[in-house]
Amino acid sequence: MKNGYLLFLAAASLLLFSCRKKDKLSMKGALVFNETQCSDPWRGEVTGPNIETFVQNLELWLEKETGVAINNIKRIPPRRNLIVCEACTCASGYQLIIWPPPGSEQAFIDLGFSKPQ
Repeated sequence: MKNGYLLFLAAASLLLFSCRKKDKLSMKGALVFNETQCSDPWRGEVTGPNIETFVQNLELWLEKETGVAINNIKRIPPRRNLIVCEACTCASGYQLIIWPPPGSEQAFIDLGFSKPQ
C-alpha cells in the first residue's frame, strides 16, 4: 500500500512538472530596439567579448545617455533562418528589450527604442 502511494505521488509530480509551460517574457511596459549592422546609437562605445558583458556595458551607456536607470535588458539572438543584408542600417537580427521605469519611456524612444507591436 505504501509503495502504491509513493508511486502515485511520483507519477503526479512528474505529470505536474512536465505539463508546465515555459514562462513567457512579459512585454508589459517594455520597449524594443532592433539592432543594426553598424548604425546603433552606441556604435563604437559599447562592446564586450560576450553577450553578458555587452549587455552590462549597454546598460551603463543607456543610463549615462538618458539619466535613467533600467533594471532589465534582454538581448534576443536572431532566428537561424534569418536573412540579413550587410548594409550599415540593415537589421542584424538581434533585438533588445528593456523595461524602463514608468514615465521615462520617451528618453529611450528618442534613442530609437519603440513600443512592441
